[in-house]
Amino acid sequence: MVYDKRLSSQPIEISVKDGIVCLTGTVQFYGRAVAAYEIAASMPGVREVSKCLVVKPPGDLPDDDVANYVRAALNSHAEVIKEAITVSVSGGVATLEGNVRDTWQQALAEDIARSANGVRDVRNRLAVDIGQQINDEETGYDIEFAIRHICGRLGANIKVAVNAQAVVLSGTVATLPAKEKAERISRNYGALNVRNDIEVIPNE
Repeated sequence: MVYDKRLSSQPIEISVKDGIVCLTGTVQFYGRAVAAYEIAASMPGVREVSKCLVVKPPGDLPDDDVANYVRAALNSHAEVIKEAITVSVSGGVATLEGNVRDTWQQALAEDIARSANGVRDVRNRLAVDIGQQINDEETGYDIEFAIRHICGRLGANIKVAVNAQAVVLSGTVATLPAKEKAERISRNYGALNVRNDIEVIPNE
């Protein structure tokens, strides 16, 4: 992280035990916290990353200004139905409420809000409104196919089970990013819940 311009000036402490990396300290923007987690997760032998960084934006923006930044960020993304989302901010913590059409939009709205100026954290209270039943067997096949297509050989040992709009991922992968990518792919299929039981077993 010393060589990453986004993080070289950030007071981040790193500890490792049994393949679990713990990051503590403060960063100025949420995007920098994400960058730190991604760099740590990409290191050989890492099985899990404990995400304990605190976001402390520079300056002291009023909550109303932060809420306006969040709304502006949401408005800049055509993929999100902004009219169904309400934003409130207290102490720099943004709360999103309302309805979205799927879990992908739910996660996307949270990511967008976290990128807004002055946001320390996000409470995602968006509800997913799915008006049709999901065919569990067909959806499970589609998710498994997508994982193997996108992840290639890294997704070859991943198994998918779907039951009542809940997806359970199991099997093994060699890296933590592959495990997280499989979960993101699963959420694109409208699953209300994803349980990621994939085990990370680094290659020797």
